[in-house]
Amino acid sequence: MNRISELHRLDNKVAVVSGGAGLIGAKLCEILAQAGADIVMVDNNPDLARSEAQRVAQLTGRRVLDRCVDITQEAAVRELAGSVHAEMGRCDILVNSAHYKGGAFFAPLGEYPLEAWNQVLAVNLTGAFLMCREFGKRMFAGDGGVIVNVSSTYGLVSADPRIYGESGINSPIAYAATKSGLLNMTRYIAVHWRPKVRANVLAPGGVENKQDPQFIENYCYRTPLGRMARRDDYQGAILFMCSDASAYMTGAVVTVDGGWTAW
Repeated sequence: MNRISELHRLDNKVAVVSGGAGLIGAKLCEILAQAGADIVMVDNNPDLARSEAQRVAQLTGRRVLDRCVDITQEAAVRELAGSVHAEMGRCDILVNSAHYKGGAFFAPLGEYPLEAWNQVLAVNLTGAFLMCREFGKRMFAGDGGVIVNVSSTYGLVSADPRIYGESGINSPIAYAATKSGLLNMTRYIAVHWRPKVRANVLAPGGVENKQDPQFIENYCYRTPLGRMARRDDYQGAILFMCSDASAYMTGAVVTVDGGWTAW
C-alpha cells in the first residue's frame, strides 16, 4: 500500500453517521464506505434510510446497516450504541450530520417561538451530545476513535437575510445557536478525551437543492466561488477528517463553504 492509500484508507473501520440518509449525510456515508469502512446509517426516516443504505452497500460492497433512531431520546441513543458494539464490535468513527432547522422560518426575531427553539436545540445540540457521549466514551475506554460534528457557516457567522429577498424566510436564530454550540462542545471533547479520541468540526456551506431561483442567484453572488455546493463537495473533507491523513488534528474547524466566510 502506498503512502496516499495508507493515509486515506478506512479498511476494517466502523463508522456511525447520524442523519446518514440526508442530503449531505448519504454522500458522507458513501465516501467512507468507498474508503473501506462499514457503515451504520442512523436516521429518523426509516424508508429513506433503508433505501440509501441499500444503495451505498450495492455501490461500495461494504456492510451498511440502517437504524431508525430519535437521537433526542437518551435511552434510544444508549440502546443504539450498545447494539452497534454488540453487532459490529466497535465504533471507530462517529459523524454527527443530523440537523433540524425548525418550522418558524417566517417568524421575526422578536417573535421567534420557544417551542421551535427547543425543538432545534434538541436535535442539533442535545442529539449530537448524546451521540458523542455514548459512542465517544466507548472509544475512550477502548482503542480510541474519531468524532466529526457537522456545523455550518451559520455556526461561524450570522445568516445573511439579504439572500432571502422579499420571501420573508430566514435561517432561524436557533439553528445559528446550535451550530455555533457544536464548535465549543467539540473542542471540549477533544481536550477531555485526549489523546485517544480526536474530535473536529466540519463547517459546510449551502447545498443546491431545487431552492427558489432568486435565492440561488443571491447565494452564488455572495459566494466567492460563484456557486452553491454540490452534495458530494464535502466527501474529500470528511475522508481527510476521518482518516489518518488528519492524524495530528483535533479541536479544529474545517470550513468548506466556497469562500462564504472569507468576506
